[in-house]
Amino acid sequence: MPLPPKTPFQLWKDTIDTEKTNPAWHGYDAVIKSTVDKYNAHLQSAPGFTALDWKLIKAMVWTETGATAKLAWATRPMQIGNKDDPGLAALLGGKEGGELIMPSDIASGLTVQNVGTDPVKNIQAGIGYLLMRAANFKYGDVWSSNAPITEYKVAAGDSIDRIAKRTGSTVGHLYWLNPGLQSEMDQHRPLKIGRALKVQKATNTKMIAGFKSLDNATVARLYNVGDSRYAEKLAYCLGKIK
Repeated sequence: MPLPPKTPFQLWKDTIDTEKTNPAWHGYDAVIKSTVDKYNAHLQSAPGFTALDWKLIKAMVWTETGATAKLAWATRPMQIGNKDDPGLAALLGGKEGGELIMPSDIASGLTVQNVGTDPVKNIQAGIGYLLMRAANFKYGDVWSSNAPITEYKVAAGDSIDRIAKRTGSTVGHLYWLNPGLQSEMDQHRPLKIGRALKVQKATNTKMIAGFKSLDNATVARLYNVGDSRYAEKLAYCLGKIK
């Protein structure tokens, strides 16, 4: 009696099972390790960041592509930058936090064109996108300790927003410098003309607040598009790597 045909998942596992004899199995190890090291060094002081394990990225590369897809393997091993994929635009667009996640030398070297044709750039971008999706962001006031604290006298027509704009500060920082001021504003008490307020230059800036833990299920949710067995594939690859 003939054996039933193998499922797509079984066929995929067959390609992973060649790891001991397939020269491509270790083909991107050096690139992955060096890139992960750069991201880890760049983000080591970010709140909640846990050093990324390069083996996870190797498992993603084999889950995403695998060496049997020869053209994709040679150009887009992490599949970021594919046609109609919004991931690369999100990473490079400067609106979703990619600029905080990527080391400057990686960020300056990535373009829409080279990420789709250069496997090294593709891996660099793929790791950046994964970490951007894993990051939690917030906005907060930032100022230099060297910036002088000066005095501003309230003029007719002034509001807290207007004073913040005039002095190059933020509403939140004005409240911090002038205890009790926020409570007054919350009670809709008007600012008295001539009142002296402490002011200091500050900006409201996007910053990293923390990171999600990158277990297989979370990686599948953050990075995967359309493969219901993605987390299972990652686990299988990691088993072979370890």
